Order: sequence, then structure tokens, then C-alpha cells
Amino acid sequence: MSFNAATILVGALLALLQVLAAVPWAAAAFLPEPPGDWWRKSRAAGRGGSYLLYGVGLLLLVAAAGAVALSAVRDPSTLENYGRIYGAALQLQLTVDFFLLAFPLLLKVWPKGGAIALAAFRESVRQPMYWLLTLAAVGLMAVSPFIPYFTFGEDLVMVKELGYDTVMLAALAFGALAASLFVSEEIEGRTAVTLMSKPVSRRQFLLGKFVGILLAVLLMFGLLGWFFEGSLLFKRWLDRMDQDPTTTLTPAPWINTWLTALNLPRDPRELLRGVFFWADHTKETLPGLVLGYFQVMVLVSVAVSLATRLPMVVNLSVVLVVYFLSHLTPVLLSVGQRMQKEEPGSVKSQLLTFTAQLFDTLLPGLDFFKIGPSLLNEAPPEPGPFWVYIGSVAGYGVLYTLIVLLFGLILFEDRDLA
Repeated sequence: MSFNAATILVGALLALLQVLAAVPWAAAAFLPEPPGDWWRKSRAAGRGGSYLLYGVGLLLLVAAAGAVALSAVRDPSTLENYGRIYGAALQLQLTVDFFLLAFPLLLKVWPKGGAIALAAFRESVRQPMYWLLTLAAVGLMAVSPFIPYFTFGEDLVMVKELGYDTVMLAALAFGALAASLFVSEEIEGRTAVTLMSKPVSRRQFLLGKFVGILLAVLLMFGLLGWFFEGSLLFKRWLDRMDQDPTTTLTPAPWINTWLTALNLPRDPRELLRGVFFWADHTKETLPGLVLGYFQVMVLVSVAVSLATRLPMVVNLSVVLVVYFLSHLTPVLLSVGQRMQKEEPGSVKSQLLTFTAQLFDTLLPGLDFFKIGPSLLNEAPPEPGPFWVYIGSVAGYGVLYTLIVLLFGLILFEDRDLA
């Protein structure tokens, strides 16, 4: 990368953006007090302005160092790879920043329930099982690119589908376990009685636990989704797919449009191409993660609602049965319809049809949350209609979750906590 005004400006802006994204988690990790209290005490002691100048100077120094370091790189493909690494690091930082900023907002909007949600979130991420499942999913996704699938050139599709299922199942396993532990055991251990003695209603207790578990699951999705995106790029490199003109991953049209509009020299343009490439890659993998998250949300709501009445083992068994029966229901419906045509009026066909329709009415339609059919298409789906479908399925998941939570609140209202 050569020294010119455009190169220095792009490098400085990217480095500054990375540093600014690090401020929230660095403040939470290293400040001895909450940022607000620290700033008020610094101002009272007359040190606020000095600390501010030091902070601005440090940001400018890091930005200048990043620009100078990039100026030593000459190869355009290396610059593009650095841009992808930059995009990955920025995504990881923004994921952590989201949770650091979401809880203060939640506590301001919903003080009592937000406090319970924050406690449930902290208890979740401190559980060894949380990180054990996360590391197990990471290990499986790390191994998946090396497995021979014998799919005649469609190994990447198998890695994608396996990755989506791995992320979803790891989050589901923890969500169901956390619901049983944090709700059922607190009720059985009379811990909930202490909370109810304070001005906390049963509704706030149950919904707060649900939101806290759901946010912990969202953090797992964010971390595993970030690793999953990297594993997909590694699979392309491992199979030399970018060297084959028929499988080369071409940049999205909006990337070339933006780069043309910026009218930059070659070196900063290639660096930004890598950053935009990672952003587009994230956008391509996001739909499957969104569908998986809402599927987990539905099943966690079932686990939380049942935890008000059932012990942990029974609760986990019921959630497992609901998961399998929900995916089996479309098959039962098709078999029942075929039997009705082959044996009209028989007791066997009527009983099977009635059972399948009953499951279809009561159980969630988890087949709607599967991303596999879209991965098997020869051409990618149209973005507009596809995102409309994603939004409609997400809305269905939210609606079903609200119904299940309402049922859980009804069960919890009559539960004797004494």
C-alpha cells in the first residue's frame, strides 16, 4: 500500500472505527467502577478533561499506527484478506457491544423485569454448560470442512446445513436446560418466594427469566454464527473453490457500486473490498441464523412455561418430544392424506389423519424455520421475497411464543410457592 492522502485517510478511519467499537467492552472490562460513576468522580476531582484528552490522543495514535501498518502491504489480494479480517473483528466487537448497551436500555424501560433478566443472563453465561456447548459446537463446525460428504461438488451446501443445525441445536440444548434450572429449581427451592416478597410480580419473574435466557441464547448465536461464517470461507479455500471460474465467489453488485462511487486508488479500494465482502457474507448467512434463533425462542418458551409445573427431567423430555413431533407432523399429514385416498373411510386412516391434524394445530410448525430448501436451489432466492418470508416466519414465531408464555403465566398464577 502506497503513502497517499486517500490511503492514510481510509486506514485512519478504519482503525478509528475499530477502536471506537472497542471502547464499550474495554470500559466494562477494565474500569474499576461503572463508566458513569467513574466520569462523575473524575470531573469532581478536576481530572475529567485530562482523561478525555488522553483518550482522544490514544484513539488518534492507534488510528495513525493502523494506517502506517497497512501502508507496508503491497499485494492487492493480501489487502483484501486483511479487509475481511478487519470486518470479522469489527463484527465480533459489535456483537459484544450490543449486549453491553442493551441491558442499560432494558433496565431503563423495564426496571424490575430487566433486573431479573440481567440476573438470568449473568447466571447463564457463568454456567460451565454454556461454554461447554459453545465449544462443542465450535469443534464440530471446525471439523465439518474436512469431512468428505460425497455430494458431487455440493460439499459446501452440506457444511452450511450442518453448521446451521449445529448452532441451533447447541442453543436449544442450553435454552431448555436453563429454563428448567432457573425457573423450576427456583420454585422448588423456594428461592422464588424471596423474590415475590419484594415488589416483583409473578409475570415479571417469569418473563424476566425468559428474556434473560433468550439473550444468553442470542449471545451464543452471535458467537457461533461469527465462527460459522469463518468456517464457510475456510471451506471455500480448502476446496480451492475461488480458483475455479464456475465457483468463484463474485462480489455483490452493491460492493462494486460503492467502490466505484468512492473513486479511490487501488490499495484502499482493495482493503475496503475485503471489508464490504465480509459484510455481504454476513448478510448471506444471516437468514438461516435468524430462522434458527426464532425456532429456539419458540421451544425455550415451551420449556419456561412447563418449568412452572414440571421438574427438570420431565420438562426436557416434553421439549424433546415437541421438537421431534413438530418436525414429524408434515410427514404424518402426507401419509394420512395418502391413506385416505387408498383406504377411504377406514378406521386406521381416519385415526392417523385426526392425530396428524391435532399435532398440526397444537404444535409449532418448526418446518417453516428450516433453511435447507433454499440452500438446495441452483440459484439463490430473490432477496425481497426471501426476506418477506423470513419476516413472516419470525412473526409467526413471536406470536406462538406469546401464546405459550400466556399459557405459562396462567399455570404460574395458581402455583403455590410457599
